[in-house]
Amino acid sequence: MLNCPECKNTLPDKANFCPYCGKILSYEKTLPLEELSLTFLRADLSGFTGLSENITAEDAMNFLNNLFGSFYKIIEKYKGILYQVIGDEVVGIFGLSKERGYAPHLSIIAIEEIMKKVKECNKLFPYIKECKIKCGLEMAPASIYNIKGDLRNSIIITDGFAKSLVLQKNAESNVVLIGESLYQATRSFFEYEEYGEVIENYISVRAYKLKLR
Repeated sequence: MLNCPECKNTLPDKANFCPYCGKILSYEKTLPLEELSLTFLRADLSGFTGLSENITAEDAMNFLNNLFGSFYKIIEKYKGILYQVIGDEVVGIFGLSKERGYAPHLSIIAIEEIMKKVKECNKLFPYIKECKIKCGLEMAPASIYNIKGDLRNSIIITDGFAKSLVLQKNAESNVVLIGESLYQATRSFFEYEEYGEVIENYISVRAYKLKLR
């Protein structure tokens, strides 16, 4: 029997990712993960580039490190994986852990906590004029290939990245937009209001605005 090097739980035979913590396992031979239902989260700081022009590079990095460090902990807390940090944007993926059946709901709870954390950081760093955030989330089928140790080095075939990006780009500051699939999966647990169709680069997504608690 093998144990996960990350969380130490006992793994099932021929596992290529840990069903408890979601860690991709590094083996010479790996099987693809096909048609997984994953939830994609994108959160982008709104106007931070302009805000950072009036402060030192050190202050800007302290703020970002504190904020993104908190984002990582929040995403991990709710069984997600921080997939990428692109400038002042983070990309998270939910659905690889054992609790993947609850991944859509956990992703919403995570984004609510992320929104609260931005407000807290604004108070902790008075030299930053109110920093805002724009968020987009959508659930989509995905297949993962060439899995070797780090999810970021794998090939992920899905339109979840593109759809969550469309939602994030069309969100107003301090607004979370949810796609149709994620809305259908979570509408019994969270409050939404219909936002309408959003389009970017020929990709169309029906959007719903999350009512933050």
